[in-house]
Amino acid sequence: MRLTPICARLSDTLFPWVLQERKTSSISQFLGTFEGREEWKNVLHLLVELHRLTSHYPANFAERNVFRSSDEMAHRPEQDDADPTLIAITQASRVMGPRANEHLFDSVDINIGWTDAVAMLNQNYTANPTLLAKYPKKLNLWSDGNPTELPNEPLLGTIISHMQNLRTVSVVECNIQGCPFIDAFAAPTKHQITSLELRCVDLTYHEFATFLSSPCLTHLNLGGLAIAEYGSNRTMDAEAGIDFSSPNCSLPQPQSALKRPLQDLRLDLITTADAVVMDLIATSHYPIIAEDSLINVSFSSEWCIDEQVNRFQRFIDCKAVKFAQTLCLGDPDIQCFTEEDSSEYTPLKFDTFKSVELFVSLSRNQTPKFEFKWWAKSLRAVRPSSPLKELRLQITFHHLDVNDLPDVETTEWEDFDDALCGRNLALEHLSIDIMTMKCLSEQIEASVGNWFLACLPRVREEYFDKGTGKTATLIVF
Repeated sequence: MRLTPICARLSDTLFPWVLQERKTSSISQFLGTFEGREEWKNVLHLLVELHRLTSHYPANFAERNVFRSSDEMAHRPEQDDADPTLIAITQASRVMGPRANEHLFDSVDINIGWTDAVAMLNQNYTANPTLLAKYPKKLNLWSDGNPTELPNEPLLGTIISHMQNLRTVSVVECNIQGCPFIDAFAAPTKHQITSLELRCVDLTYHEFATFLSSPCLTHLNLGGLAIAEYGSNRTMDAEAGIDFSSPNCSLPQPQSALKRPLQDLRLDLITTADAVVMDLIATSHYPIIAEDSLINVSFSSEWCIDEQVNRFQRFIDCKAVKFAQTLCLGDPDIQCFTEEDSSEYTPLKFDTFKSVELFVSLSRNQTPKFEFKWWAKSLRAVRPSSPLKELRLQITFHHLDVNDLPDVETTEWEDFDDALCGRNLALEHLSIDIMTMKCLSEQIEASVGNWFLACLPRVREEYFDKGTGKTATLIVF
């Protein structure tokens, strides 16, 4: 009887918690204690299998047969206490089994570097097409290394086209150029997709546009793109960038207004194609993003040079971006925004936003990265009448010895201290996050915080001392 090994596996999975949880009034509450744990999907799989095997048995079958007549299960002194709970779980599988499917197939994750991944998906679809048509809300295609080519699996397009309720799509480290399954994303059943992530992906413009076809997109995360048509022309590296509204521009772009209702846009400039996508958003003849829809814009670069500041400014000033509430410049995973001395850079004007977040990394000798001076100059350029009221500064110390905190009273720190306290700024709240890349005690966290504020004496006086009328937070982690 197949029930015995299934129940044995349930016992092994659940037993550590059975005794302490068995008095829970509701079996659903008991199972709920597993949600988020590593064992959760194992429990769900077993419930589904139990439901399949026992659905045609009498209601009291589990109590009369599953445990009492099993000679295969090893007897433990505590087993008599555990049995009632396990019997209840078996009985509850009639109710929980169908609901477990919803949890199991809520997210479809495919590692395309694993040759059997798509084959297993095909098997699930062949066994029960309804499961993959009804339940998946998230689709994740990914690989472990450099962009990996997706196996030629014709059935994959059929499976995706039958997914009726997808809301989130993520493609990471994949070469999907020429893959026919992408056409499935143009189907009306995919128009409810709200979140799209494309990172380190090789594809064509047609495929890129197909992913953008959902009229409900609210979250877009792009970076490391290799769009064939956007990487084949050397003019892509031009300092002024590409003006897609120019009649002389022959690069592909939307032929009608998309006006996607984006609320959150993240764009990391890692490749040439990423910069062209930035130009596309800023200058497309037909608008891609609906005006006044954006709330948060995250924008980072690894290679900014002075001559391209105007290109970035054009992006920030475009109608789609300039009316967002929050602008985030930099990224904690990218250690610098530029690799050159930024002291002579033209200030970046970001004073149309209500909130600005700046990310800064410090090197081994605690010298601020190159963009530090640029951020200070940009803060000085903020108009006194600007709506900018909140500023968040995240500083990452990659090699900080908390037992020997260095003296960082340098020109860069003094310059930034003055910029944060300029009369042109009318900030109401300043938030500073210090990342030390270490696990610290509360006492050491406090020491690091005091040391940091000692490096910014004017900031401490204006924002952190009582009676200033401003609020500030300092978090060390």
